[in-house]
Amino acid sequence: MINRRQFLGTSAAFAAPFLFPGCCSCCGSTARKFAANELVNVAVIGYGRIAHTMDVPKTICFKDLCRFVAVSDLDSNRVAYGKKCIEERYAKMGIQQQIRTYGDYREMIADPSIDAVMLCIPDHQHAIVATDCLLAGKHIWLQKPFAQTIQEGRVIANVAKLKNRVVQVGSWQRSVMQFHRVCELVRNGRIGKVVRVEVGIGLDKSGGCRTPEPVPANLNYDAWLGPTDPTAPYNWTRVHTQNLKKIGDRPGWIQLAPYGWGMITNWGAHHLDIAAWGLGADPVSVRGTCEWMDLSGDKLWNVHTHYDLHYSVAGADVHVCDKFPMGVKFIGENGEWLYCMRGAAKVTPSDPDVPSNGKMKPLMASKNKLLEPIANPEVKLLTSSDHWKNWLEGIRLGDPSHTVTNAEGGHRSTAFCSLGRMCMELSRGKKDGGSLSWNAAVERTGNPEADKMLAPFARGKYDLVPSLKAAGLDPVKMMNV
Repeated sequence: MINRRQFLGTSAAFAAPFLFPGCCSCCGSTARKFAANELVNVAVIGYGRIAHTMDVPKTICFKDLCRFVAVSDLDSNRVAYGKKCIEERYAKMGIQQQIRTYGDYREMIADPSIDAVMLCIPDHQHAIVATDCLLAGKHIWLQKPFAQTIQEGRVIANVAKLKNRVVQVGSWQRSVMQFHRVCELVRNGRIGKVVRVEVGIGLDKSGGCRTPEPVPANLNYDAWLGPTDPTAPYNWTRVHTQNLKKIGDRPGWIQLAPYGWGMITNWGAHHLDIAAWGLGADPVSVRGTCEWMDLSGDKLWNVHTHYDLHYSVAGADVHVCDKFPMGVKFIGENGEWLYCMRGAAKVTPSDPDVPSNGKMKPLMASKNKLLEPIANPEVKLLTSSDHWKNWLEGIRLGDPSHTVTNAEGGHRSTAFCSLGRMCMELSRGKKDGGSLSWNAAVERTGNPEADKMLAPFARGKYDLVPSLKAAGLDPVKMMNV
């Protein structure tokens, strides 16, 4: 979706939801504060489904806080469409705004007038592009999941801290009332010690097509592949639709490894993020099984389908299973429970369906009185009424701790998801599934086969190491806690 060569040229860093309030003490470069009437100049890398249907519309409405100034994409048709759509949105507000366009995101972020960048790109591109943007001194909005591998995520979090830049991850449920309330109630002991958490994150479906097709002239396909296998034959179902009228459709890469890992990181980055926020702890192990997509005939998509995982987190069994309804249910030692979900409304057309039997509500409890607010909570989680505004406010304040899904927390909750994916990989061909331990203090599993999966993706110039070295940073140190 975004200009691949452009954003994959230099380095890798990621940003995502922050698990623990105040956990990110920042150092290094100073982020400036904006004057009262000064607007944040925002650019977009990747103008596809999520940018068009969600992130741009959700941000552009804050005309008193920001102004979009540029868009970059590896697909020249999409970059032109992004320019057209953004300028038309401003025109409807009575604002005449010229949007600059770029095929190479690195040229765009070299512009010192750009303050912040929204990264609305495929998962396998997050690390390199986010790192480049942070090293260029830009604040970033990074779509979830934070990164494809845990060491990629660690790089992004470390660079964000070093550069003292504001990061907001697209795990926006932290800015929604029912999720915040449940997590704060749980953290303050409303249901006692949590012994079990049930998490449902939906299912992907088989599909796609392996038949090679000519690469469209408007797409920089080699750059789109970036750090992954350069011999992968082009088919639009591997990448994204070329029909701009269907730009809001779910892209093929989202259910195709190694570009995406499937629901465990896609929706796991939403609901496992909430589980982590509510428990306030990292997992120490994971075990479980899964099934894989049907690849018969000419089918291309290859991620997991049915899954049944058990994480051990702070003494609780976090059970992630496709048989659970979409949402998160915290269960206490005495059987009391609190439950949160989005409800039936969809943010984008590709959001999974939720039960419509009338019994499932966005906020529920075993007893209604459990939902009553705590007058003076001992643990106060950061509050945000709007995820996109929260990001812009943090930038204007020059305060990375302002965002509810900052880089360190985003990295940790995505690592939660990634461990599940690694366990799934280890379960292949094993009747009893796979299992892994996790040491969050050093970010290692102790399993040589699994620890290989921690490493960043890299291929030739699509490697974050040169960017880190060019900035005078030690890549080994940046990939570690």
